[in-house]
Amino acid sequence: MTARNVQDEAKKKGLPWSIAKGFDTFLPISQQIAKSRIPNPHDAFLRLSVGSQQRQADSTSLMLYQIPRQLAEISRVMTLEKGDLVLTGTPKGVGEVKSGDVMRASIEVDGKEIEEGRIEVDVKDREGRYVYGET
Repeated sequence: MTARNVQDEAKKKGLPWSIAKGFDTFLPISQQIAKSRIPNPHDAFLRLSVGSQQRQADSTSLMLYQIPRQLAEISRVMTLEKGDLVLTGTPKGVGEVKSGDVMRASIEVDGKEIEEGRIEVDVKDREGRYVYGET
């Protein structure tokens, strides 16, 4: 998730825009998936729908860099520990969500959905608008 208003303001000011991705509710995750359930992480299929509209549907085989390379590069600058999450980007199809929308995401291996990888999230507006301002 990205707060585009925050991202746009930070970009205009030449500031890092990672704050636009860091709000408390911006990273819903599924249950933990055992490594054995995804024997080849470079051959899994990710789906995201908002309401009845499919927004994203692509294979992990399209990743620009395979996972071992990503982990090696990240490990050069920070320690990775058991349980850490590595965010690698998203398939094409990003778009706005609005309060009342329902987002559904899933992961498939060999054409079969992995149950513990399924997640459903109700989109809600936060109480009061966040206004981006320099500190």
